[in-house]
Amino acid sequence: MAWDITRSRARITALMGTVPKAAVTVETFDQGYLDRRRLDLQLRGRRLGQDEAPIFSVPDRRAVLVDGVHIYVTLVDYHDAMLEQGRETEAGHRRLMQFLHLHYSAADRIVADYEAQRVDFHGPRLHAVVVTPPGGGNERERVLRAIAMANALKETIETAGPRLGKAGLSTKVRIGIDTGKAVAISSGRKHEPEPLFLGRPANYAAKLAAGTMPGIFLSDNARAVVGKPRTGSLHYERAIALSDVERLRFLNESLGRPLWTQDTQPLSNRVDAAIRSLQADSVLMESLASEAVFHFHHHEPPLRTIDFGELKPSKSVRMAMMSVFADLDGFTAYVDRCIATGQIAAMVANLHVIRGELAAVVKQDFNGRKVRFIGDCVHGIVAEGSRYDTDKPASVETAVRMAGGIRSSFNLCRAMLHDIGDLGIAIGLELGATPVTRLGLRGERSVRCASSKAVSASEALQQECSGTETSLGATAAEAAHSRVRQIFRTGKVSNLDFDAVEAFLGRPASSAVAKPMAAPLARRPEPVLRAHGNG
Repeated sequence: MAWDITRSRARITALMGTVPKAAVTVETFDQGYLDRRRLDLQLRGRRLGQDEAPIFSVPDRRAVLVDGVHIYVTLVDYHDAMLEQGRETEAGHRRLMQFLHLHYSAADRIVADYEAQRVDFHGPRLHAVVVTPPGGGNERERVLRAIAMANALKETIETAGPRLGKAGLSTKVRIGIDTGKAVAISSGRKHEPEPLFLGRPANYAAKLAAGTMPGIFLSDNARAVVGKPRTGSLHYERAIALSDVERLRFLNESLGRPLWTQDTQPLSNRVDAAIRSLQADSVLMESLASEAVFHFHHHEPPLRTIDFGELKPSKSVRMAMMSVFADLDGFTAYVDRCIATGQIAAMVANLHVIRGELAAVVKQDFNGRKVRFIGDCVHGIVAEGSRYDTDKPASVETAVRMAGGIRSSFNLCRAMLHDIGDLGIAIGLELGATPVTRLGLRGERSVRCASSKAVSASEALQQECSGTETSLGATAAEAAHSRVRQIFRTGKVSNLDFDAVEAFLGRPASSAVAKPMAAPLARRPEPVLRAHGNG
């Protein structure tokens, strides 16, 4: 099967009917919302902050406007750890997956101890948010708690990380923190029901966490809240980390405060106990390590048949595959505009349609598998081949055709939806051996993971594209057939929709409407890996 304009238009129409703008309810996260959540959980025999986070499993037809502090944590040395003597190996991937599995479990414990909320893990990055106590008058307390949690995460990862079982890796940590309004919506994933937070603070925290210099970096908004002077630009925000003296001062100010649940035990006691348990409790480490025994197998294509509900460390996929990142360009500005103009319901409805259609292109049209939505970005994988091996040239061709289908579907969404004309889509593709599994805490809190050099490269390539461009990685280009290489002969390609790809490959177009050929663009320098943002 391949992309088809009639089928795509029908899917978009159906998606528009499932979550119409008029049916979307927008709530504000305030004390009333929190009280209702607490009562609902009590009736179900669960505890707020322990069994479920304050914002959890948001229905498809609902959005929550949240004033919160967003924290992005990046393992600076992660990408170097992927390689053993300049190449990726199965043993290296096993060691890296074991480390991530233990890291996710430990980080989740710290986030819970601070009664913060983990939003997502994506490879070496953790996104968490502090949303309590709610209300504009409590912003300083939220920022101080975020800084305290950042300290705990940094110290624990950098000191206890090398002791996390046999997979211990020495790594430095870079953390970005921003505060402001974001919109929480459903992630739309069966096995991971936590919400996604869309908007500027999440995106900005990710930008602050991007870089090679370790430390804790505050946005000017967060700096102002705690009484520090503004730096005046993202460049300086990313360059000026909190000093040890500042970290200690803010930590001391936050310690000793009761948590928002009015727990009688001081925060300092709970935090110290959590750090000690993670750094020094050998029983805990041995328990976590015992769960991280990885066994890899080759999954016979198509990858659409991968069932993430069945994956676990002892049953993980590892094989050569194409990684595809497609990110909505300009989406953060779009969210900010919708918040400012009261158009959050329209934004939620539009995003529901766009994400649903892009996921359908990956799975239904090209037999690939969506790994996850990362904010407004979709990450997919695809491979061709047999039960024993991957056909690399065919896999590259399918991924390029998939990228064309994604762009054509997005163009249809732009034509059929309202007020998204400023959005674009940037697409990156790369080939490589990639492990695919589920990591971290068991059950619905575990995390889908596909992490490799190919995944990181495809994401970085996408980040270097504008909203009209598609980029193919060097490894994929080397493996590709000559006609595919010809498409990307001078680098990134502009407006590479499905009909343009088929024309380059000498196939019939999907529609009778003739469109101009995509234009190759000059290749730019190889992109630098950085944290993913929301556009």
